[in-house]
Amino acid sequence: MAKKYLYLPIEAKTRELDAKLLLTYYAIKSNYNVVLGDHTPIFQHLHLLPKGIIFSKGHPDGDARKGHMANARKKGYTLVELDEEGLIFGPKYTRFGNDDKYLRILEHVYCWGRDSKENITKIFPSHQEKFHITGHPRFDLLKEKYRELYKDEVKMIKQKYGDFILVNTRFTRYNHFQNGFNHSEKYIKSLYEHFQKLIKVLSKKYPHLNIVVRPHIHESLTPYINEFKPYKNVFVVHDGSVGQWIMASSLVIHNSCTTGIEAFLLDKPVISYLPINHKTENNTLPNMVTEKAFNLEQILHFINIAHLSGDKPEKKRLLSHYYAAGNTYAYENIIHLLNKLNVAEENSVKDSTIQALSSKIGKHTMTSEEEIKSFFERLDSIENSKQKISIKSLAPDLFEIKSLN
Repeated sequence: MAKKYLYLPIEAKTRELDAKLLLTYYAIKSNYNVVLGDHTPIFQHLHLLPKGIIFSKGHPDGDARKGHMANARKKGYTLVELDEEGLIFGPKYTRFGNDDKYLRILEHVYCWGRDSKENITKIFPSHQEKFHITGHPRFDLLKEKYRELYKDEVKMIKQKYGDFILVNTRFTRYNHFQNGFNHSEKYIKSLYEHFQKLIKVLSKKYPHLNIVVRPHIHESLTPYINEFKPYKNVFVVHDGSVGQWIMASSLVIHNSCTTGIEAFLLDKPVISYLPINHKTENNTLPNMVTEKAFNLEQILHFINIAHLSGDKPEKKRLLSHYYAAGNTYAYENIIHLLNKLNVAEENSVKDSTIQALSSKIGKHTMTSEEEIKSFFERLDSIENSKQKISIKSLAPDLFEIKSLN
């Protein structure tokens, strides 16, 4: 049976997979077939696949994947964008480039909130009809309805790590997983060193607590592992989505990081540690909605008090300007807009294509049929429904997912 096709490329599993699976689940309920996988095999095999709608996850200006999107447009695909890092745009947003060349090939740009839409509209007013406020499915997963998805993972994390403080870092520009240390990044280097000192102080001050360090997805884990090897209650991890780790934790510490907002939305005690340039960092969104500590003494004070509440209603009101789907679901907003696109329905991936792709060498490293099926079964339980689905492996890290209902 012919249906519209939706393509969901993924770069970083721990940040993107669950949100894309949530969108997939409801998209196939809405009469779409979905091809999900690592961005490389998707763009490599477009010449063999049915035409459809491709999501861009947002890339820096000049990134080669923008060229892949342009090639996809030439092949007849429809392009939309939902920037994974688009929550905090700022007035000088540069990821679309200095001109509208990239915007011209996009049909829709899905914005996290009013702030992002207003900023890109000021830069590209002639394309304002393409900009839509939707929110992001990643934040849908933080809502009460979907927290049940992670109950088993949260239970296992608590069993393994007990009562723990979660420290999230964002020091990629200094400590990159491919390029190593960049000593020219003096500010980020200083922050990195302050956080290392903080973690050591916490380890000694609270020997009965564990400290779980979760570096950014593009940071190297090795320097952290080596630095904290002597500290038996410090663990460096990067398994699973950050949401489940926040839910399992007793307290979250970050610096100007989106995970601070996620912790706030998950009703967790959360502290922004701003040991250097706090006058400037005060005004970044993750810090505006969380408690702020400017030195180690303030961190210890916050940990020692019973709870961190702050002015939560006011912080939620502030956040609502930046994030749109506080009282709705982003996946619903996105699917509603996708339905408006003039895209032809296509037949399922041809057997000849499956045969051609099956010769590709490699293994699934991002996800598996079993993992996708398990996620959908948990969503079925939440929705109190049963959706019959087909999950077909097309090539390494490339899946076709469709409803059989």
